[in-house]
Amino acid sequence: MQVGKAPIGLRYYSPTPALRGVISSYYLFHADLPFCADSMRADLPQLRFIIKGKAWYDLPDHGITPAPDVNLLGPTYTSTNFQGLGPLLVLGAGIQPAGWAAMVNEDASQYTRSVIDAVDIFGGVLADGLDAMRHHTSSNAIISIADRVFQTLFSRAQEPPVWFTRLTEHWLSGELSPEVDKLIAASGMSGRQVERLTKRIYGAPPKLLARKYRALKAASTLAAQGTSWKDVAEDAFFDQSHFIREFKQFIGVTPTQLIHSPSPLTRLTFQRRKLVDTLPDLLLRT
Repeated sequence: MQVGKAPIGLRYYSPTPALRGVISSYYLFHADLPFCADSMRADLPQLRFIIKGKAWYDLPDHGITPAPDVNLLGPTYTSTNFQGLGPLLVLGAGIQPAGWAAMVNEDASQYTRSVIDAVDIFGGVLADGLDAMRHHTSSNAIISIADRVFQTLFSRAQEPPVWFTRLTEHWLSGELSPEVDKLIAASGMSGRQVERLTKRIYGAPPKLLARKYRALKAASTLAAQGTSWKDVAEDAFFDQSHFIREFKQFIGVTPTQLIHSPSPLTRLTFQRRKLVDTLPDLLLRT
């Protein structure tokens, strides 16, 4: 299958309109190499279909872990390393918080450091979808299959607390360093209730969630504008050393590496917002 001319490529696609509140985007990653390794920034939960090749994640507390053919990686709060034996072709889908709340009955914080076989959670429709993807040769056909699979999953999902995900994403999209007290006040709930709900839907308490998106927004600014990282650090971080620590935890590289020598996957990931105009506002900023 030819999805790009370069040895390593990443192409983004919009899901069908009915899924855009629960799926951020699809992407096809290919590595036409016998072996590849890279790191992925902290991100939304990802459901991935390995159409060709084999892959492994290097996970905190677990080490090198084989990726099932259809795997679910929970919301991440550190960068994650991966390895693959190629040629590798992967269809991935970013699961928005409302999508997680609708599809997964368990607390997202239980999945921030693990990868699981998605078929065990969602059933054989995923295995059937992967089999269909492996029998098609065009990217458009694969995306159409993904749409059908996710429409099936969400047709039997529970109603998510959209009021809270919209409130939280508005809070995260505002100030560079959002204050937890403002989210609590806007929600009308107690601090403990808000923390319980963000851990259930986002996988982390509000303070850690805010730190993650502060780093992602800073990285997106650097990647898009090529501005001095020292100027970005002054806007929302205590000092430069604090900025570098936070950046390395959530992005996986230093600010200087992102500007001057990003890995292929890091560079391609930050092109997402230029290529998918249907992304939610928060994701367009990160």
